[in-house]
Amino acid sequence: MKSILFTLLLSVSLFAGDIFKLTIDKKIDLIYPQLIQALDSNHLIVVSQIDILKKFRQAGLPKKFGKEFNTSELSAIKAIIACNGFFGNYISNTDPDMMALCPIRITLIEKDGKTTLLFVKPSPVAQDSKAYDIVSKLEKKVISTLNSLK
Repeated sequence: MKSILFTLLLSVSLFAGDIFKLTIDKKIDLIYPQLIQALDSNHLIVVSQIDILKKFRQAGLPKKFGKEFNTSELSAIKAIIACNGFFGNYISNTDPDMMALCPIRITLIEKDGKTTLLFVKPSPVAQDSKAYDIVSKLEKKVISTLNSLK
């Protein structure tokens, strides 16, 4: 029983470490254009932008879920999908299956006037891949870009 509990706790803590999280004391409307600019400056091409909370509302989810809709009271949820041609080409040449990790996705959530940027680190998935080194470099580039917004 103890070994099962230890394994579960270890796996939860490992997963939590696989998500980069940065909270900034600014509204999403201020951070979002800065993020787009930072991605561009770091040669990460934005290929898609999605206002997730807006899409949920347009799809009628507040009515469908009623009081169970957005119980965490987020005032915004957005996602950006971005890619760098060098990294994308190198990853696809090294291990095409790792293209599941490139392009990358950054999710922004806002609550109480603070914006949190979330990024799933791709290196744990690529750990046994020939593309591990390049995937790790892409991860570092993305995290560095996000940290530049502090």
